[in-house]
Amino acid sequence: CNSSPSQTPENTVGGANVISSTQAPMATATTSLSLDWGKKGQAGQVAIADVMSYGGSKTTITAPTGWQLIRDDSTPTTRQSLYWHAIQASDPSTATWTFSEPVDAQGAIVLLDNVAPGAPVDMSNVNTGNGGKVTSSSMTTTADGDLILIFKVTDFSNAPLLAPIPGDMSAVVAQEKKPYQYWILATYQSQNGATEDTEFSFPQLFNWVAAQVAIKHGSH
Repeated sequence: CNSSPSQTPENTVGGANVISSTQAPMATATTSLSLDWGKKGQAGQVAIADVMSYGGSKTTITAPTGWQLIRDDSTPTTRQSLYWHAIQASDPSTATWTFSEPVDAQGAIVLLDNVAPGAPVDMSNVNTGNGGKVTSSSMTTTADGDLILIFKVTDFSNAPLLAPIPGDMSAVVAQEKKPYQYWILATYQSQNGATEDTEFSFPQLFNWVAAQVAIKHGSH
């Protein structure tokens, strides 16, 4: 796994904090994907995993023990599976997902602090497409001070067509090189209600998945 040069969003509402992110490069025709949250992981934090797989039929994904599915969304070629895990003192930093059939796969982990224990996810939603603009849709949150994470993955690999990141969001991960581009963006919501759409202004030629996940803050 490679640590990304992530830019953490400015936390002005007392919500969850983005501590760090790590990435695992593409593995081709693999039956497993290992993600490591790195040296900054501590007990009490929450890890969010973005597992991306490509091609073939929709295989069965088996998550590591203790990882909970947030959502699993796909197009004919591109699949994005999101998970969360509350880190324990005895946990190894590396977690491995297995696939029932060989797929191409890559992934990332975002490490968070000050997250509601036990049930960190407030709301989530998704858009998918096979062309047009990569757009995540608004959703209505129920808790004040949510951290909004946006996960966008494509099967597009034309690196010169880079996505402009919205000015009110931070790029936690911006994987804009081959083989396939994906992004994890972050922003904060001061009070519950509707989040904003996020639209990349350059059109995609192939398949994409764009999800929003709202993370509830902890007690401090």
